Amino acid sequence: MTTRRKEFDALCYEGQISGPVATHEIQHAEAELGVQFPLEYADLLRTYGAVLADGFTIFGLPSAENNDPPLWQNVVSVTQQLREWKQVGAERPSLIAISEDGFGNYIYMDTLFYSESRIYVIGPDINKVFDVSIYDFFLDFASGNLNL
Repeated sequence: MTTRRKEFDALCYEGQISGPVATHEIQHAEAELGVQFPLEYADLLRTYGAVLADGFTIFGLPSAENNDPPLWQNVVSVTQQLREWKQVGAERPSLIAISEDGFGNYIYMDTLFYSESRIYVIGPDINKVFDVSIYDFFLDFASGNLNL
């Protein structure tokens, strides 16, 4: 495990995680969205489920019984809702919503990039692409070191 991954891990466990997700639940979510999750995102789901940490949140697959009242967002529900609303960015079927920045901009992962991570920040006045690990992206996002 890299130093950055250890930092990410510590930040997640200092915050709140919904708990690990089973492979069959991940496969069901992929089928619902018509995509295959990138390796890093699937690993994140298996390890944390969904994350609410200092400086960021990551949508995942929280179980209903552990999410009442709602603390975490479900990646399937949010992505489907954004697609239905024709939200900017959601018109591309390969993009899944994994977070938001609190200013109306959504953070998406491109599922066409399976073994690496391509992350988009898309909103009314922004359309940026980051070819970086999901762990590095959210560490930089939380620390304010990401140029949006």
